[in-house]
Amino acid sequence: MRFDLTVLIPTFNERENIGKMVNAVDTICKAHSINEEILVVDDNSRDGTIVVVETLMNEHRNLHLLVRKENRGLSQSLYEGMLHAQADLVQCLDCDFSHPPEKIPLFYHYLHDMGYDMVIGSRYIRGGEVINWPVMRRVLSSGAALLGRLLIPHVIDSGSGFFAINRRILKGAHLSPRGFRMGFEILGKANWTRVQEIPIVFKDREFGESKLKFRIIGDFLIQCGSILKYNIIERKSSNIIRAWKIALCR
Repeated sequence: MRFDLTVLIPTFNERENIGKMVNAVDTICKAHSINEEILVVDDNSRDGTIVVVETLMNEHRNLHLLVRKENRGLSQSLYEGMLHAQADLVQCLDCDFSHPPEKIPLFYHYLHDMGYDMVIGSRYIRGGEVINWPVMRRVLSSGAALLGRLLIPHVIDSGSGFFAINRRILKGAHLSPRGFRMGFEILGKANWTRVQEIPIVFKDREFGESKLKFRIIGDFLIQCGSILKYNIIERKSSNIIRAWKIALCR
């Protein structure tokens, strides 16, 4: 079967959420005539998430499961999912409903109908908002977004985990995913030309435990250094230079 879009859902101990998210995604896509693959990439959950997905696969023929037992982590899961996706267009979506799945058709429109290489759900442009975040998490996220703009200046929310890509931009890119910011890795190293941000309202999870840990600060700083090295030392055509040219022309 040929799919229009792969909706990639990374999971780790998401038993409370995964069934509701699969049903929500399928309902929304069918309502907008999008023939979607739903690919759950699980980091070997022990809470029954895998059993729930396997049961749902009997009802949803477009639902697939990839279980990872090595090199676990959010960005690593997203990257492996992108490599296994059956569609050229891939939507990344958290399982905990912090990302609004009803926005998926708009992401798809920008990729499929308007030809964008990447679409980002932004918390920090007009119309975007964050709900129910503690002060420290707001500070860390805002600080990382500011630092990210030094490298990708025309993208306001480069660290958003709610994004979609055309997989053609990954061809020839040497990605080294780590931490929680796979979209930032793609912006820093992939072969994109056109990126669009759309506003989203980000809501903190209602069920399950947050996977956010303080070690992600170190991961993010290492990632920034890796992107700088990749663009300045290893690569002739720099995404950073391209990003600054786009920003200056605005």
